[in-house]
Amino acid sequence: MRRTLLILVTAVLAIVATTAAAPAAPVTAKAPAVVKAEAATEKYGTHPRQSLDITWSPAPAPRPAIILITGGYWYTHASWATWAKRFADQGFQTFIMNYRLNFEAAWPAQRDDVASAVKWVRDNADRYNTDPDNVLLVGSSAGGQMATDAATHGTNALGLQGIVALSPVASPYRAWQDGNTSTVAKIRKLRDNATLLARCYPDPADNSTTYRDTGCWDTWRDMESKNSAGKGDAPMLLLHSDGDFVPPVHSTELETAAKAAGLPASDVTTRIVTGSTAHGQALLSAPGMFDTVVSWLKARTT
Repeated sequence: MRRTLLILVTAVLAIVATTAAAPAAPVTAKAPAVVKAEAATEKYGTHPRQSLDITWSPAPAPRPAIILITGGYWYTHASWATWAKRFADQGFQTFIMNYRLNFEAAWPAQRDDVASAVKWVRDNADRYNTDPDNVLLVGSSAGGQMATDAATHGTNALGLQGIVALSPVASPYRAWQDGNTSTVAKIRKLRDNATLLARCYPDPADNSTTYRDTGCWDTWRDMESKNSAGKGDAPMLLLHSDGDFVPPVHSTELETAAKAAGLPASDVTTRIVTGSTAHGQALLSAPGMFDTVVSWLKARTT
């Protein structure tokens, strides 16, 4: 019996020794799961135009929100789809904002739409993994005017962390003046659509309310972002090309007015791409410009 037990113990020890000496099987590290951006469309109002096209990603923590405001002379909506995906790849939840156009509603309906869209994004932050305290705007052309208006109206009443405006028509009155002296089709088209937005021609002596709730001249003054610039405005990065059909003076005048009103110089900057005629979203394709915009936006988040 003892001999049998000894043989059994010896065999077990031999197996254990062999197992211990065997090299461990290599462990293959698993690649992190790729989180694919998801898409959705939501309504922030009852009008058919009042919608948000959303590109978002689940993440361990809520992400800052960028609301992209389309251009198109306030008369149509230009596509932001390509850039929305690129901003999403940089860690933002992106919301392309459509709004009531100038032939559907006069100013300040577009301002009201921006406010409603910002409120919707905050109210639904949990649904799209969004940080409601970090909401930024990026607007192009006519959408740039809406972004600069949001930054300045009511002393950043929307509580934005910052706005980027690409070729903003920050002065529709200047656009009207330029259109009267230019033969360039785009400049004249901008004049005509600014007039449609206000529902009247600008005339300091005309403050009628025939086609709008506020007086004609008051409406034109209200559309000028520089007229409401103040110390507590949201930070602004304003971009143009030197050959832009919406000239840089739209932004340099706004910058001057904002600084004169007490906005810190670090909170308002106009950058001009030289040797270019790029307009609106096309500015993001200028060398290094998209990275500059992303870095500026990230620096404003908390």
